[in-house]
Order: sequence, then structure tokens, then C-alpha cells
Amino acid sequence: MAEGAPRTPFTAEQAADRLYIIDARNGVERRILLDWIHATCDDGKPAWTSLDIEDGDHALPVEMLQARLDGAPSREVVPLRVAWRIPGFDRDRALKFRHLIFGDPRHPGALRARLILLRDRRRAQILVGKGATLAALRERYCRQTGGGAGAGADSPEFAGFVARQAGLALDAAERGVRGSRYKVPRFVADGLRTSPAFRAALADLSAEIGRSANDLYREARPLMKEVIARPSALFLDLRARLDRMMFGGYAPAMEIDAVELARLRAVLREHPTAILFTHKTYIDGATPSRLAYENDLPMLHSFGGANLDFAIMGGFFRRSGMIFIRRSFQDQPVYKLVLRHYIAWLLAKRFPLSWAFEGTRSRLGKLMPPKYGLMKYVLDAAHATGTRGVHFVPFVTSFDLIRDVEEYAAEQTGRNKKPESLSWFLGYMKSLKEPSGRIRLDIGEPIVIDEAPGPDDRRALEKIAFAVAVEANRVTPLTVTSVMCLILLGLAPRGATSAELLAAIATLTDWARARGIRLSRELETGDQAALSATVDTLVASGLLTRYEAGSANIYSIDPDKHPMASYYRNIIAHHFLDRAMIELALFELRDAEGGDFNAAFWARIDRLRDLFKFEFFYPPRDEHRVALEAELERIDPVWDRRLASGASGAAALIRRCQPVVGHAVLLPFAEAYSVVAELLARAQPGEDVDAKALLDAALVEGRQAYLLRRISSEAAIGKLLFENGLSLMRHMGLADTATPEGLVARRALLAELRGLANMMERMRLTTAALADKVAGVDQ
Repeated sequence: MAEGAPRTPFTAEQAADRLYIIDARNGVERRILLDWIHATCDDGKPAWTSLDIEDGDHALPVEMLQARLDGAPSREVVPLRVAWRIPGFDRDRALKFRHLIFGDPRHPGALRARLILLRDRRRAQILVGKGATLAALRERYCRQTGGGAGAGADSPEFAGFVARQAGLALDAAERGVRGSRYKVPRFVADGLRTSPAFRAALADLSAEIGRSANDLYREARPLMKEVIARPSALFLDLRARLDRMMFGGYAPAMEIDAVELARLRAVLREHPTAILFTHKTYIDGATPSRLAYENDLPMLHSFGGANLDFAIMGGFFRRSGMIFIRRSFQDQPVYKLVLRHYIAWLLAKRFPLSWAFEGTRSRLGKLMPPKYGLMKYVLDAAHATGTRGVHFVPFVTSFDLIRDVEEYAAEQTGRNKKPESLSWFLGYMKSLKEPSGRIRLDIGEPIVIDEAPGPDDRRALEKIAFAVAVEANRVTPLTVTSVMCLILLGLAPRGATSAELLAAIATLTDWARARGIRLSRELETGDQAALSATVDTLVASGLLTRYEAGSANIYSIDPDKHPMASYYRNIIAHHFLDRAMIELALFELRDAEGGDFNAAFWARIDRLRDLFKFEFFYPPRDEHRVALEAELERIDPVWDRRLASGASGAAALIRRCQPVVGHAVLLPFAEAYSVVAELLARAQPGEDVDAKALLDAALVEGRQAYLLRRISSEAAIGKLLFENGLSLMRHMGLADTATPEGLVARRALLAELRGLANMMERMRLTTAALADKVAGVDQ
């Protein structure tokens, strides 16, 4: 018995030595299958046995089956099942939440089945799974289980194995009728329990920690129940319905490239795969599963924190494929062992995994540093089991509006995050009904791990995670929301007319096309109607302000919305990072006097890399220099000669950089860091740094600095920005116990950051003056 399609009826000769395993949930199904057996076989007494092949934490009732497995090795075992069709289901898959109470109509009870047969007998379709001989089954049993923990090939263990193989063969046949989206794992706990690798790992752990293997096995059983997801067709359908409800405020169709979808389909079919999605909101984890369901791809096993395993919803998500992971389990070796072998089992069976490789939602918009935990467990599992060719697929979801951003902005000011609960979940779902624009999906090139590194190879793990992050950044598109926030934050406090905005958007999209940066559909096509619709959504949400009383419509962002707008700006900031660094270096050189301008330019670039190393992912210095030179070449083919000519050449290059974006990308980081540096510079000799107290004080001092306009925007006030600033100063050795020399260095860094912020403020004024000049010409 193995995966296969339904088969045609048998001749009498073929049925001469055959055992039928009837997978029947009730007497009605058993009678249908027995009628079919007698109608298709001329043998007067066909051999059969009936049982309900359930996947649960209990032994199957296999006594009758065991008694019938003593035939000749050539006897073929053939499984049968009834598949119940739902009229019109393929059109809209409209299962209702009431089916949680009344049951899945694909698995009717006896009474319901009789009523269905009275109305339409064709709804009961007989499935014939691919059969296997007893010899083949015994050989497979010994190969997969090593003999089944001491049990012989004619034992209850073997009979249970045959029943499970029958169930798997029937599942494969049923997928031929219902689709690949319903490929779900079966008998996982039993597969782990009988796995020689798992038993060997338990024995090794037993010797390591001095506890008996039986003791460890008793501890492992409830952990399997906690960790292992138990998806079913009903809950996959209901999860898909919930996903559609979650996205109720967005346009019905998600945008995705057909070529990327076809490539993903091939990868999921042929390789052990993990889809690693960027994490901006609670619902972006639902976009891969929604994509898989709507396009008949295999279901994804997603990972979630144990904090989401609450009340009714925890059970719902576990039954639809979510694996809940404890926050910390370093001192729980049995839990780690169960989790590792469960992941290995899923990889080996080609069940794709999915998780947020950043580990937590990004509170600033830009990509967070990767968390290595789940990736390490997947790679450790692949290494331990010899699984080769694991594909990590970066997956980016872009939303016109993200409902979580207001919460993030509040958190960054110091307000505590609300704990998840059922009432919180219902309120969140309600907020998702508000119009929020479009959703776009972008799938990166897979990062292929031909041979998984060893458990202690930290460097290899970091390189793989970095490669995933770089590819995710590469395929992140510019959207109308992110581009407008970039432009308007760069002009603030000045607004922009509709004509100015359209001109700036056109310039930035042309710039992006020349560099191979992805664009959302309305930016790519220049569809003015779609662009206007998105802008209307942003205005209605309050993110943008539109003033319509004058001679022209004016767009701006209210100062108190700057933290929210900066989130969308930060999503695409990495695309403009090289350009921003070039502009900042050139602005500094514009006022320089004499010296080697070329060397000074690259020294400034290196310094900017160091200052913002805790905010962005950089390639190695040599690769980065090549990329920067390519950008300079696009700005001016003779950039090197202009740069060598001194300050006038730097000024000429700046003029060719219009519009200037460096201040719009980097100013909030420099201003936030200056707040932390000022607090450190006030310390007395011998004073230690209390990180929590420092960050709390930074929130207060940052607000004061904004009111005094020492910083230009509330977008520079935030816990994560201050934490990254403190990390930079620790890296520079400026956050140790204060010494006179250290205080001098802290004040020097403060002066450097303020000087950098002042220079970016001049860049902003230059950009605003250019906009005023262009507006005057247009008038």
C-alpha cells in the first residue's frame, strides 16, 4: 500500500488471494463497501476486515486484522474507503462554522449518511487505495521500525502498521479526488514512537542525564500531544474561511506573480521546504497558508508562540496546522528531543514548514535581525537524519495599510503591549474589516542547503539566516504607501501638491526600475485610478492628510502620525540606503577644504556603515563598495573625476542626485542615537550604565528634545531606536563604567551625531527649496 489513484474493479483471478481492509466509520459505510466487494469479485468468500483507521493517541483495534495477516507472502492487501462528496463544494468551498458543531459533511454519521443516500447515491464515492503484498509490507515494516521495539512481524505492532499504511494509501487516493491542499500528516506520534532514530536518541539522552529510557518515554508522550499539530480537512477549510475574514478589509485578490507561484509549487513538490515570511503584523503569517489553500498547494505547518495557545482558538489553530512552541525550553531536554524529531519527520515526509524568521513582529518596519531558534532546529533535524536539499524560501507580504502600526507606535513611546486573549482577538478581527487597500506577495529565490551544517556550526547558521534576510529585502517591493511616506516625511513639515507628489513618485519609480527594484502593480503600470484609490484609503485611515480648500489639493502627514508613517517608510529604506550614504558623504565633502577627496569619501562611507550597523544588513565591504560604485556610475558616469576635483565636484554630484533622499532614510536614527549619547555624556566618572533606566529616561528626554526641536520628528522617539543606539555605544566601548576618557569619547560621538543630523536637516531644506522652485515654475 502506497500513494496511488483509485483503481478499476478486479477480475475473479485477481481477487483470488486478496485481503480487503475496509476503513469504515459506521455500518452504512461498511455495507456500501461490502456490497462493492461482492459486486466486483466472483469469489464467494472474499477476505476482509473492517476498522475505523483513526489517528489518535490509542491503539487501533487490530485483533481481526492480525488474524488475517497470516496468509501467503504474495497475498495482496487492498484498502477501501467511502469519500462523501459535497455538491458544489469546489466552487466556493463554503463550509460554515456551524460544522464545528454538526460535523464535517465529508464524514457523515450513520443517520446523516442514510439521508444522503436517499437523496443522491452518487455522493458516496468508493476509493480503492494502492495495494501491497504481505511480503512487501513486512519488509517495509522492518525497514521503517527496526522490527517495532522487539515485536515480531506477525504481532499487533505489525497489524497496526498495516492498518496505518492502509490509511495513508487511502488518504493519497482521496487527495486525487479532493486536492493536494488536504494532504495532512497522519499517525505522527506513532511514527515517532516506532522510529529507530527516536528510540536511539532517547537511549542516548537516558545515558547522558541518568534517567531510564522508559521514564523519558513516559515524559515524551504528553509532550508529543502538546507539540504535534493535528490538522484535518474540516479545520483547513474553516481556517481558510477565517483567513478570508482576516483579510476582509483588503481587496479580495492577493497580487502574486504566476511564474513565482509555479516555481514554489515545484519546490514544495520536490524538496523539503520551509517558507520564511517577514513579520509585520499578526496576519502576515496567514498569507502563505491562504496562498497554499487557494492554489491547491500542500498545507503549511506554521509555528506560533505558546502565548497564542489560548482558549478555543488554540485548539482551532492546532487542528489547522499550527505548531505551538514554548518560549524557552533550554533546560527541557525531552521537549527539545521531541520537537527536533517531529520537525525531522515533517521534512522527511515533504510537509512544508512556515514561520517568521525574524521571530517577532517588526516594530519599526525594516527587517529585524533573524532569530536562529527554529532555523537551528530544522537544520539540526536535517543534519541528524541526513536530509539533504532543504529549501528556505523567503516570503514577503506587502500591505497598503497595517492595522498593527498604531499599536507599534504606542509601544515605542513606552506603553505596555496588550496581552493576547479571546476578547483581544475578537477586537482585532473587528478592526481588520476597515478598508485597508491591497495585499501583494513576493517570493524570493530559495536558499538551498545541500547538506545541513553541524549543531555547533554557529557561523554557518548565521550565514544562512543572513542570506534569507538579504533575499527577503531584495524582493520587497516599493508600494504607494511606502513611497508616499518616504516623500512626505522627506518634505515635512512642508506638504506637497498632487502634481508634486505624482512627479516625485514618477521619479522614484523610474529610479527603482533602473536598479531592478520591484514595484507594486499600480506603480509598475502607472494606473492612476488604482493609485488614486490607494491614496483615498490612506487619507480615510488618517495616515495622510488632504487639504482641498485651496487652489490645489495638498497632501501632508500630521506630526503625530510621523511614527506611523516612518514604519511604512522603513519597510523600503534598505533600497535607498546606498544612495543615502552616498548623499551624506557628498554633502560633508561639499564644505571640505583640500585633501584627498576620494579617500575622504570612502572613509565617510565606512563610518556611516559603522554608525548604522545595528539598523541594516550590509554585504561584505568589498561587495558593498562595488554596489556603491555602480550607484555612483548611474548618478554620473564620470563621478570619480568629479570627486577628485574637490568640493565643487562633490557639489556637482549632489545636483545630479535630485531628489535627495538621505535625510528621509537616516535622520530618525541619527536623532534617536543622539538622545542616548547625550544621556551617556551627562554621566559622572565611575557611574555605571543601567540600561532600563537609561532607556526610560531616553523616552522622556526624547520628548523634550522634540518640543525644543533638537530633533525634528516624533519618529525619532522609540524604545527600539534607543536600544539600537545603546547597542552601538556598547559596541564602541562607550557604555562601560564612565571614565574621564570615556566621557570625552561620548561627547565626541554626541557632537558627531548632532552634526550628522544638522547636515541632514540642511538636506531636507534643500529638497523643500527645490520643491518650492519647481512649484513656482509650474505656476
